[in-house]
Amino acid sequence: MAGEVKSALEATKIAKDYVGKYKFFLRPLKAVREDDTWFVDLDVGGFNTIVAKVKIDAKSGEIIEYNIPE
Repeated sequence: MAGEVKSALEATKIAKDYVGKYKFFLRPLKAVREDDTWFVDLDVGGFNTIVAKVKIDAKSGEIIEYNIPE
């Protein structure tokens, strides 16, 4: 991936690029860093708020875990 993720903007871009493969509508809600992990929430619901959650390793930029609701 891209290497160290230093900002919420970078973490959000990584999450949007990944979730965008599966969902058309994407609206960033939150990006928070805790220790060496970024937690990014994206609204993928369109009319209703449906939250996709993505965990990103801050050191490598790799996606550790994700949850994309149907």
